[in-house]
Amino acid sequence: MRQTVLWVGACLGGLCVLWAAATHVLGLTPLVFTSGSMAPQIAAGDLALAESTPARAVAVGDVVSVVNAAGRRVTHRVVDVDPVDAGSVVLSLKGDANARPDAEAYNVEQVERVVTSVPAAGHVVAAVGTPAGRFAAGAGLGLCLVLLVPWRRGGGPEVSRAGEHRRARPNRARRSVPYAGRGAAVLVALALAAPSSSRAVPTDASFTDDGTLTATSSARTIVSQAQPVCTNVDGVLVLGNIARVTWSQVAADHEYAWVLRRTDNGTAVASGTAGTGQAAGTTVQVDLGTGLIGTNTNYDLVVTARLTSSPTWVAATSTTTPVRRASVLIIGAAFRCGHA
Repeated sequence: MRQTVLWVGACLGGLCVLWAAATHVLGLTPLVFTSGSMAPQIAAGDLALAESTPARAVAVGDVVSVVNAAGRRVTHRVVDVDPVDAGSVVLSLKGDANARPDAEAYNVEQVERVVTSVPAAGHVVAAVGTPAGRFAAGAGLGLCLVLLVPWRRGGGPEVSRAGEHRRARPNRARRSVPYAGRGAAVLVALALAAPSSSRAVPTDASFTDDGTLTATSSARTIVSQAQPVCTNVDGVLVLGNIARVTWSQVAADHEYAWVLRRTDNGTAVASGTAGTGQAAGTTVQVDLGTGLIGTNTNYDLVVTARLTSSPTWVAATSTTTPVRRASVLIIGAAFRCGHA
């Protein structure tokens, strides 16, 4: 029994060290999925390993992990890539189990691209990463160390008395146990000291399909805003002309994710968040200027209400406001309300 415990400890410790080495040396980020919108390929509780990748190297069909405007990590599949400049792109993402793409577009230079996933392993990794899990690992280390010490029948460890030169009887099983025990102790200790970069990061694979969108959190229903009003605001000599889109804040615990999409193909070109922390009844405002995009065409501003404290809870409906970018004579360009 003693030998079995030690060998099990050695094996588990070895796996921990291999895990730490794989994530630290190879530069992989472990991701534990906390929801199931990437099912059936990646379900809630699965573990994925992702590598840091320049956004320009990402292609449609890749599964990538990004941080949204609210600071939450989201891992979904790329459905559209729109280059912005030499280093950054705007990504449109969609969960495999979702009916439509994410409301937010992600302007990024670097992403974490998923290279593999392990079913249900996220539960184990998440448990080991908790204080209780690390305590259990430490207890295992202590048990291995205790089992390393030979104990005499009367209680207490055996000690060698000065001047006593009796040779111990050969015992192969007795000699083999300490080697396993030493391995277990050393490997578990190394695992406990593994760098924090090898520990798993939780990620949302947020549901956004209409069947899930009618959301109530703690008896708080997420209500969509009224149809926004668009107003043309002129700059100086047509320079700096913008389209100002406004609506009334529904509730103090609401905020709004907005995304600007091309009308002809639905490509997301810009996104952001508005209304965070504003009191109910105040005016929420989004200004659209020519600095956002450089193509003269029609666009749609899509706005979706969500809960500030839990951005994955969103309203069942969104609003769409038509706008356009257009050159003004030969001296500049402007953003205007409505389509051309």
